[in-house]
Amino acid sequence: MKKPFNKRIFYFFRRHWLLVVLTGVILVVGGLYIRDTWNSYKNQASHHHTMLAQSAEAFIPAQQVAELKAHPNDIDKPEYRQLKDSLQRLKQRDEHIRYAYLFTQRNGKRLFMVDSETPGSRRYSAPGREYTPQIGERPFIDGKPFISEIITDQDDRWISILVPIKDDLKGDIIAVLGIDYSAKQWYQEVYKHVVHAFVVVICACLVFILIYRLVVKNRILTKMGEKLKKSEELFRTIFQQAPVGLAIGRDYSYSSEINPAFQKILGRSVEELTAVKWTDITHPDDVQRDIENFKKLKAGQINGYSMEKRYIKPDGSHVWVDMVIAPLQLPDQHLGKYLCILQDITKRVEAEAASKESERSKALLLSHLPGMAYRCRYDREWTMEFVSEGCYALTGYHPESLLYNKELSYNDVIRPQFREILWNEWERAIQMKSGFQYEYQITTANGQHKWVLELGQGVYDESGNVEALEGIIIDITLQKKGEEQIQYLNNHDLLTGVYNRQYFEQEIKRLDKPESLPLSIIIGDINGLKLVNNAFGHLKGDSIIRKTAKILKSCCREWDIMARTGDDEFGILLPYTDADTVAEILEKIKNAVNLYNQSITSDIDSINLSLGYGTKKRADEDFGHIMTDAQELMYKNKLLNRKSSHSATLSAVMAAMYERSEETEEHAERLANLSKKIGRKLNLFQKNLDELELLAMLHDVGKVGIRDDILNKPGKLNDEEWEIMKKHPEIGYRIAMSSPELEPVARYILTHHERWDGTGYPLSLKSEEIPLLSRILAVVDAYDAMTHQRVYKEAISKEAALEEIKKNAGTQFDPEIVRVFLEVV
Repeated sequence: MKKPFNKRIFYFFRRHWLLVVLTGVILVVGGLYIRDTWNSYKNQASHHHTMLAQSAEAFIPAQQVAELKAHPNDIDKPEYRQLKDSLQRLKQRDEHIRYAYLFTQRNGKRLFMVDSETPGSRRYSAPGREYTPQIGERPFIDGKPFISEIITDQDDRWISILVPIKDDLKGDIIAVLGIDYSAKQWYQEVYKHVVHAFVVVICACLVFILIYRLVVKNRILTKMGEKLKKSEELFRTIFQQAPVGLAIGRDYSYSSEINPAFQKILGRSVEELTAVKWTDITHPDDVQRDIENFKKLKAGQINGYSMEKRYIKPDGSHVWVDMVIAPLQLPDQHLGKYLCILQDITKRVEAEAASKESERSKALLLSHLPGMAYRCRYDREWTMEFVSEGCYALTGYHPESLLYNKELSYNDVIRPQFREILWNEWERAIQMKSGFQYEYQITTANGQHKWVLELGQGVYDESGNVEALEGIIIDITLQKKGEEQIQYLNNHDLLTGVYNRQYFEQEIKRLDKPESLPLSIIIGDINGLKLVNNAFGHLKGDSIIRKTAKILKSCCREWDIMARTGDDEFGILLPYTDADTVAEILEKIKNAVNLYNQSITSDIDSINLSLGYGTKKRADEDFGHIMTDAQELMYKNKLLNRKSSHSATLSAVMAAMYERSEETEEHAERLANLSKKIGRKLNLFQKNLDELELLAMLHDVGKVGIRDDILNKPGKLNDEEWEIMKKHPEIGYRIAMSSPELEPVARYILTHHERWDGTGYPLSLKSEEIPLLSRILAVVDAYDAMTHQRVYKEAISKEAALEEIKKNAGTQFDPEIVRVFLEVV
C-alpha cells in the first residue's frame, strides 16, 4: 500500500535534511551570488564607462570650452574645430560609443555646443540646437557624473553618461560632456558573468557540501581577480585610448610602454621609438632647451616641466607638440622613470603662424589700399574708431583728425545730399544683416568733390546688437568719369555730337507726361543726301549731316532735346511748347538754312531740309499719333520740294562733272543730236528718244567719283589707274538710282561701255544682251571722241573716224547700229 504524499515528503526531509539544508543554503547563497554578480558587474560596467567618460573629460580643456557660445557662429572658431576633432577621435577609439557631445545651459535651456558627428549626418546637432532630454539638468544641479536608464527610440537603445566640465579657476560648471553607449554592449559583459554565476551555483549544488569550502575560497579568489582585472583594464583602457600620446621613459630613451596616440603623433612604431634617443628625433632648434629642463628634473630642481617643441618624423617633416614631463614613483623601485605626455598642436601652431602672417599682410594691405579702411560707431556722425593711412589721400584730412570726431566727423565729409540716403542704406543693411555697398560723393579738405564706393558690414554682439561698422571706402572718381564718358557715347551720335535715337526715345517716354504739356516734336529729313553720297562719297554726305545738325542745334532752346534719329533724319522734342512757338522755331530753322546756303561757294555743300511737326495738347492724346502726323507732314513737304531739290542737287553734280573732266555740255548736246537721229531712223518711241537725250547728258556722270589725276592724265593710264577708271559706269549707275527722275536711264549708264563681242565692262555683256540705247550711245560717243581733241590724244578727221567705226562693227559696236549711223552722219 502506497504511503500518502504528505508522509513521503516528510520522510524525505527527515532522511535527507542535511542535503535539503545544504541545498537550500547553496540555493540561497547561489541566488545571492547571482544577484551580487548582477549588481557587481552592472556597477563595474557603470564604473568602467564613467571612468572612461571622466578620462575623456580630463583631456578636454576648459578654456577651449569656455570660448564657445553655443551659437552657429562657433563653427568658424578654432576651439570648435579642436573640440570636435577630440570628440571624433574619442568615438573612433571606442567602437561602442555611438555619439559624443558637449552641451551647456543658457537661460534655462540646454544647448548643444559641439558633437562628434559630421554636418548632415542623422545624429548631428548644430551649435545652439536645444538638448531636450530632462536628464541633462542633473549634472548642473549636483555637479556629479550621471548615468541614465536605457533610452529607446525607433532605431536604437542606449545609455547616456553625462560628466560635468568645470571652470579651472571658479569651479563653475560651464558644460557637460555626454557619451552615448549602445545598451546591448553596456550589459553584454554583465549578462555573461550572470550566466557564469548561474553555472557556478548549479555546479555547487551538484558537488554538494563536499566542495563548499572550495567554492567559497574560489569565490573569494575570483572577486580578488576580478578587482585586479578591473583595475588593470581601467589603466590599460585609459593608456591605450587616451587622446594624447603617453610613453614611459628613462634617461634619454623611451621604454616599450608607448600608447598608439604617441606613435601616431611621432609617426614611428614602438620598435623605432625604443631604438633611438629622444634627443636624436628632437628638432635642433628645440633640443638644447629640452635637455636643460630634463637635467633640472633629474637633479630634483623642478618637479616636471612642459614645453612646446618639434619632433622630426621619419620623412624629414616635423610635428609641433605640447609636451609634459612628469616623474613616476613606481613600486618596482626603478628610479628615474618619467611619464611623457604629448599633444599634437601642429594645426594650432600653423594656424597661429597663418594668423600672424594674415595680420602682417592685412597691415601691409591697409597701408597700400587705394582708399580708407575704417571701423566706426553706428551713429549719425559715423564716429571713427579706426581709419587707415589712406584717409589722407582720399579726403585730404589726416587720420587723427577724424578719430572720435577730433576735428570733424566723417559725416561732415559726406556731401549733404547723400547723408540721409547713406544712413537709410546702412539701416537697411543692418536690418537684413547683409553686406553694405553704396556709391556717393564726399568733399575733400581742398573743396574737391570725389565719388567713392563704400563696402562694409556690421559687427554684432551675441545678442545681435550692432557694436560697430567696418569696411573700406575707395576713390572711384576716375571710374565714374569713365562711366560718364561711356554714357555719353551711348546717348550721343558719334558723327554729329547730338543725341542719338536711343536717347531720343528714352526722352519721349520721360517727357510724355501731363506736366510737360504742351509737348511738341519737329522731324526733319535732308533731301538728296543719298545722291550726294553716291556722287561725291560719304565724307561729303557726312559733312552735310554735321552742318545740318549744327544749324538745328543753334535753333533749339536750352531745354529742347535734339537728336539724329536716322542717316538723314533729325528729331527735336520741345516740352512746354505750343504750336505757335513751334512755327516760330521752324521759321528760325528755315532762315538759318537759307543764310547758310547763301554763304557757301559750291552748290554741292547746300542743305535742303524737309520739316514736319506735331503738338500734344491733352494728356489723353497718344504721342505716337502725334509723331506719325509730324512724319506725314514732313513727307508731304518732301514731295513738294522733291523736284526742285533733286534738280538742284543734280545740277551741282553735273557742274562738278564738267568742271573736273573734259566732258562739256557741247559734247553732251552733240551726242544727244546724233543719238536721236539714229533713234528716229530706228522708229523709237518718243519716250526712248527722251531717254537717249538724258543718257547723252549723264552717261559719264560717274566720273565725279574718279580722282582728278586719273581723269586729266595726259598719257596712257596704267593698269591700276585703268581699273579705277572702269568703275565710273557703276558710280554713275548708283547716282542715277538715287534719283527717281534719273532711274529710267540708270541701266543704260551702267552698260554704255559694254562691247558687242562681250569684252566690255563692267558686266561683260554681248550682242543684244546690251540695252539698245547703250549700243546707240557707244557708237556716237566713240565717233565724237575721235573727232574732237582730248587731253590724251589729238582729233582725227571725220573720214578716218567713220572708217574706224566700220572696222569695229561686229566687235565693239552693233553692226546694225553702225549701218544706221553711217546713213545719218
